[in-house]
Amino acid sequence: MHDDFVQSRSRLLHRAPRWLDAQRIRAYAAFVLLVNIGYFSLRIWLGAIDPVPNVSPPGWDFAVFWSASWLALHGPAVNAFDTALIEPIALPLQNMLPSAFVTPWTYPPTFLLVMLPAALLPFQVSCVAYLLAGTAFAFKACARILPPVRDLSWWLPVVAFPAIWVTVGAGQNSFLTFALMGLGLVCLERRPWLAGILFGLLAIKPQLGLMIPVALVFGRNWRAFISAALSVGVFCALSGFVLGFGTFARFAEALPAFSQFVVQYSDRWPRGILTVFGTARHFGVAVPTAYLLHAIMAALAASAVAWLWATRASFELRASALVLATLLVPTYLMPYDLLLLGLPILWLVRDGTRNGWIRGDAVAMVSAWLSPVVSYTPGGWAAGAYVPFIVFALLLVVMRRYVVQRAVSANTCACMVEAEEHSSTVSRL
Repeated sequence: MHDDFVQSRSRLLHRAPRWLDAQRIRAYAAFVLLVNIGYFSLRIWLGAIDPVPNVSPPGWDFAVFWSASWLALHGPAVNAFDTALIEPIALPLQNMLPSAFVTPWTYPPTFLLVMLPAALLPFQVSCVAYLLAGTAFAFKACARILPPVRDLSWWLPVVAFPAIWVTVGAGQNSFLTFALMGLGLVCLERRPWLAGILFGLLAIKPQLGLMIPVALVFGRNWRAFISAALSVGVFCALSGFVLGFGTFARFAEALPAFSQFVVQYSDRWPRGILTVFGTARHFGVAVPTAYLLHAIMAALAASAVAWLWATRASFELRASALVLATLLVPTYLMPYDLLLLGLPILWLVRDGTRNGWIRGDAVAMVSAWLSPVVSYTPGGWAAGAYVPFIVFALLLVVMRRYVVQRAVSANTCACMVEAEEHSSTVSRL
């Protein structure tokens, strides 16, 4: 009887595939790390040392943040939303010439408040300080997820994750959003009020917080939900008092204009928009149909989150589903946003180490780990069109693991009941 259960479990869950053992993982990661360093060095050379027009040096997106900070410090904060004012400051820092692809500030006042001190330092110094602080915060989240290991080489796949280098190259806020999401989920069970505060701080990039209320409501995490709502309210109020509440009105005006700009160029966006909407537009689908296809994918992703959180799946699977749905729901996503993929990959590694693997898991996880390299491709080749399918495949991996683990658990309970009945019968005899 026990042997039957073990055999049924072995048919469902396996060891990690041989092509992904520890030694090979380190070798693959080392190779990808060299590619990352090579591309990063090339951007430094062509963007700063021997500049070529329209080749941006590392920190090209931080140039927008720094420029918005400078405008807010030297005049009304609403000036940050004026493209005519921000481009003359940002474009020289980006080594870019004026083009149809504008450089606007489209972030909410909450993020402008966070970035307000940036221009107190020279651009290069401020950029380095910002990235070091964000990287430390993100690695703190990784350390809370990964089990303690003595062999530091296990950190090699983390350091080699291409999204880290894409984020550093852009000077983006993805390290901050990664840490807020990761640490918020880590704290959820034991410190729900702190988790809610961390989730509330994601108001710096609201589109990445759309799935959090769904998860908290269906998971019945009411204290975290209340804490998150209060944190958002306090954060917005503080931003209004410091920057002026007129910044919220300007932000509301800037959003439709930027959305229209994205739609206008969505069929020829450099390297693609990494969403179902962007994929559909890349292949020539009309805008209304592209929105419909995206809405279907978003509904599927949200349903997966609701199901896994309502049925109290294991923490690793619930957290992974939430992050993956966060990447599938917005219509606009860039390669640096894929840093969030590191969270479900880490949690699935932990879950697989504990519960075993299913065939196909490793392929989906490695594909997701490699997917940010779309940022290295030529601008005319929209390799990002395939990224949403990789993210959705990883979500399917999470759901399949839950179904299999529930089946294994049910078999375990059935075997235990049958064994107890058998033992009782024998004792009576």
